Amino acid sequence: MNIDKLLEFLKDKNNRKFFKELQELKEISINDIQSLISNNPEKPIKEMLSQIKLQKRNLNKLPISNELLFTEQGAQQATSWKLAKYHATKFKVFNKVADLCCGIGVDLINIAKGKEQVYAIDLDTDILKIVKYNCKNQNLSNIKFISGKAEEFNQQVDAIFIDPDRRPGSNRRIAPEEYSPPFSKIMELRDICQNIAVKLSPAINYKRLNLPIDSTLEFVSENGALKEILLCMGDLATKNCERKAVLLPTNLTLQNSNAKTKITDIQQYLFEPDPAIIRAGLVQEMGNKIGYKLIDSKLALLTGSHILQSDFGKVFEVEEIMKFDLKKVRKYVRENKIGELIIKTRGFPESVEKFRKKIKLKGNNSVVMFILRKGDDHIIIFAQILLIYIVFLTSLSRCSLKEG
Repeated sequence: MNIDKLLEFLKDKNNRKFFKELQELKEISINDIQSLISNNPEKPIKEMLSQIKLQKRNLNKLPISNELLFTEQGAQQATSWKLAKYHATKFKVFNKVADLCCGIGVDLINIAKGKEQVYAIDLDTDILKIVKYNCKNQNLSNIKFISGKAEEFNQQVDAIFIDPDRRPGSNRRIAPEEYSPPFSKIMELRDICQNIAVKLSPAINYKRLNLPIDSTLEFVSENGALKEILLCMGDLATKNCERKAVLLPTNLTLQNSNAKTKITDIQQYLFEPDPAIIRAGLVQEMGNKIGYKLIDSKLALLTGSHILQSDFGKVFEVEEIMKFDLKKVRKYVRENKIGELIIKTRGFPESVEKFRKKIKLKGNNSVVMFILRKGDDHIIIFAQILLIYIVFLTSLSRCSLKEG
């Protein structure tokens, strides 16, 4: 993709109008493309169509995607709009901020709003050209763009946000020291600014990180999927909090408290915490909050005898519990006319898809099947997910009615 050619073309108002008309086309056939190219030889048709394809691909996570330009890699790695808005809330009290490794600018656009001065740094010159266009398109004029290495940034700012490249050389990296810049170099930036937020892969072994006392690890999920670990330091951290789960879009949070929850037999209801809570190691804190107990010390599942209302996870009503036995599973599925089976496993060596092939589904009913390792054995729990949560009232207030 010739970025320079496209950007030069879009400087003209009439050309931007032409691009917008292309964006509004619902479908473009191969014949249409060939016709556009032959009838407009002076226009970067291929570049515009490539951009429209990337914009449509990102529309679900970026509602302003049709106002942005992308690179292929930038489109893959772009932060969702909800995550970017959350990141921006962390920086709302700071006037001078730097976004290192700014990419195509989704985080930058949100962070820069209302700021006195913002620095945007990236090593990729094509990315910088694109992010300049994207920010100008959002009427942002308070940003200074710098081509260079993030670890060499030396301006005086109030806070720094950095989303290091986790795919240097196109291969995904999990170990923080393999990021670009490496984690150790990122930490050296605290010599110029104490308030730093670093976006980390949710797959890292965070227990191996040597973190400062004034830091909080935020485990952030969006719509029930774990998206990132955000390392917040200095004034960006939550005081007296090592780990914190953040659930978007509800903005619910749960902090570590070293709570202990007892283990009990499986009750009428199961609770599966949001992945952010599980990854943050806050299952026992969750149990204390909702009045549920663990079913096993090694399983991230809670159980209780009362229905509850919670956006912190999923609630299931238990229908049947049995020891692991394939014949009994097949019998249950057959007798209950199960046509849709959701399988969730914990400590089970076989893949879900491989196990599913052993069961013949036929019927109009659906069920969730948990296969759990409990102690030395495996057990099966058949349950129904409660899509509409019911508030459990521990006491009912009495009221009297008078005749009118």
